Amino acid sequence: MRRFSYIVTLIFIAGVLIQSNVSLANDAPMNLQSGGAQALTGPLTVSMDSEVVKIILGKTSYVVDATFNFSNSGETVQLNVGFPKNGAGWMDNRFSSTSDFIKFETWVDGKQVKVTEQPNTASIEGQYTLPELIKHVKRTKKTQQLYMMAKDYRWMVKENVPFPSKKITTTRVRYEAPYQNFGGQCKGGLTYIYGTGSDWNGNIGESKFIVDSTGIPKSDWPKRMSFVAEKDKSKITCENIGTGVLQCVMKDYKPGSPEAGVVVAVGCVDLGIIE
Repeated sequence: MRRFSYIVTLIFIAGVLIQSNVSLANDAPMNLQSGGAQALTGPLTVSMDSEVVKIILGKTSYVVDATFNFSNSGETVQLNVGFPKNGAGWMDNRFSSTSDFIKFETWVDGKQVKVTEQPNTASIEGQYTLPELIKHVKRTKKTQQLYMMAKDYRWMVKENVPFPSKKITTTRVRYEAPYQNFGGQCKGGLTYIYGTGSDWNGNIGESKFIVDSTGIPKSDWPKRMSFVAEKDKSKITCENIGTGVLQCVMKDYKPGSPEAGVVVAVGCVDLGIIE
């Protein structure tokens, strides 16, 4: 029997809100981004039955502990499992790197697996044509005056993870990362992009997002989880399941867009629901 092997990458992407009023006064690396699982190639017979994403807030950093249950209705496939280490920030003459994970671990069916860091893409974006951009970069000593965005995208990759036919495969990732700079009056925040799950076979059975604020002062607790780029918010049900613990659930759905995400702002004025 011919064996089909499709190379697929699961992405744990983290989105960040880069606002035009963020101060460039502090010498800091670019914001680290992370988030949910995406299938990049196919055709796919693997479906995401459920995901449980626990976000534990700390004083200067947060922990994401996410578990994904997949079922494969077709033949056994081997997939590349990748976790992006994505950085984005304003281009200036000071940054030299992307903020790093404080800790990063991943498992497949309960067995811890090693990952290797691999390059993906790097880019500079601004309101210029390429010839104009090159000319301005050469002539401008203070590149922050060009108002350009720099992106540094990398992969944390585990290759050839088997997804057996007609069986459940459970993957888990747990990482700690510094808060993103949300600017304004916020002390920090994070964005978890779940829209990357839209490429899996069929609908996502259930997504459960849990934010645990008990490790930070009560005055800094987020009042809600905000959802961005999600067209049908009627499927989102949220509630307090304990003191300082929020939970939002979606069932039998496709994310509204690849950019759909959960935003958690820490120590901020009430931001409301961000559209």
